[in-house]
Amino acid sequence: MKLKSVTLAASCIALSCAANAQFKLPTLKNAAPTVNNALRGDIQKVVADCPNQFNSIKGEISEKNPQTVEYQSLLMATGAEACGITEYSYSQTPVYSWQALMLSTEDFEEAAKKYKSIFNQLKGTNVAFDATRNYFMQGTYEEPDENKKFTNSVFNLSTRQEPMNKIKIEVNMQFEFPEWKVNILVYEKERDDDERGKVFDN
Repeated sequence: MKLKSVTLAASCIALSCAANAQFKLPTLKNAAPTVNNALRGDIQKVVADCPNQFNSIKGEISEKNPQTVEYQSLLMATGAEACGITEYSYSQTPVYSWQALMLSTEDFEEAAKKYKSIFNQLKGTNVAFDATRNYFMQGTYEEPDENKKFTNSVFNLSTRQEPMNKIKIEVNMQFEFPEWKVNILVYEKERDDDERGKVFDN
């Protein structure tokens, strides 16, 4: 599927580590073969590779634009309709985000149920960067409203250590006529509430 860029200010994402930093991707041990654990495992790997500019899961270039470059994601999140990585060139240092489209539907209730389910699956997920750095995802759930076109719940990692404290894992639900879309995004630093992430064009 083709990625379609949405305007994103340079201040919404900031890389805080060298491009050649290497992080060990976590593995799930003794995990039951359930969708819950499978999705958690996928997001664990994405988050652990975020400070590394997603180099371990970055595939070939799929599209180039004046200020963005779209890459294929070598990791397809469990249950996702599409996944991709975007490089932004708003500053001297490129910044990146990973995104997964989890559902497209014209039914608000179906989208709201999926949005809440994904939040609950990811809540408390542990992310290991190496043998000594293991943090869990913590965040507050935002209730979706059919009268609002955009709702998001953002997780932070339970650490003040950089660059891990700048990583955000976002579950959002947005309306793009005629569909509601549920997405997962992984990026660095905070974004303003009115700034939106990537969307996928079916």
